[in-house]
Amino acid sequence: MKKEAIARLLAEISSFLMEEEEGTIKPAEFSLSDEVEKAHRELVSAERYFQSVTDPDLVDHAIYTMEAARRKYIYLLKKAREQGITSRNS
Repeated sequence: MKKEAIARLLAEISSFLMEEEEGTIKPAEFSLSDEVEKAHRELVSAERYFQSVTDPDLVDHAIYTMEAARRKYIYLLKKAREQGITSRNS
């Protein structure tokens, strides 16, 4: 698929997801607790990636990826706590 076709498809999907029945635009559904869980999975995945690489260039990449995932997870945890959202497992 060409880049233009992919971009057009993504734009159409985005437009479809953002439209309300009356034709007005609404923000995409956002669940902070779901985002926290997703960020945690991303962090675990980044940690596994770090443990699996051996090439020095990939080690650097893995460290940056892991740090970015960690910071995102911590940020979302803080936001969830501010809003009084607790773990679904609690």
